[in-house]
Amino acid sequence: MKKFFAVIAVAMASVMVANAQIGIIGGFQIPSTKVNTENIEANMQGVNLYHVGVALKLPLPLGFAVQPELLYQMKGADLQETVDATVAGQDLSAKTSEFSTKDGFAEFGLGVQWGLDLVAFRPFVFAKPFIGYRLTGEENWSGLLEGDEMNTYLENAKNKLEYGYAIGAGVELLEHFQLSLEWFKNLGTMFNEGQFDADKAKEAVVNDYKNLDSYGGIKVTLGFFF
Repeated sequence: MKKFFAVIAVAMASVMVANAQIGIIGGFQIPSTKVNTENIEANMQGVNLYHVGVALKLPLPLGFAVQPELLYQMKGADLQETVDATVAGQDLSAKTSEFSTKDGFAEFGLGVQWGLDLVAFRPFVFAKPFIGYRLTGEENWSGLLEGDEMNTYLENAKNKLEYGYAIGAGVELLEHFQLSLEWFKNLGTMFNEGQFDADKAKEAVVNDYKNLDSYGGIKVTLGFFF
């Protein structure tokens, strides 16, 4: 019996490999974010950025498919805030500052699809967990605590690892073209709490932004599979 199941498994794996397709994918995202702060009225806006990478589509029986993806994923946000608080003995009432961030991640996602093969096209739905590692980063802080020192501090305090999940739907045309729309959500925090130093003003700033854990939005991706 074990040999029988082993033969079936090998046969299924052979079919998957024989029908596997390598693809080039890319697109853009429209993110939305929220900041959890105290004594701050914040206007956080996502920055529309891009992603590009490669994918491998592995068909399974009963309309299922597995599609691992490796992307260079840009993510960013822009925050304009009005502060009504006292930091390090300074009265910051009605002071305005701006913080923008852009990060490039090597991001791996593992999508599981289910769809209907209608010959010329295949509509499908999917779920996809993802994990990424920050390769590039750009911080730009202006207003309170200005200067390169603050940008360097924020850069060093930021988490390098990101992870989250996505759900979505798409359509595949002629087995080669794929268009998908997904809603994604990052989990975790933006900054590492263990990176605080003895500077209370800097610590207060990082505390304001460390809970930026609801980064998410809509992603549109177009792919061509060989």
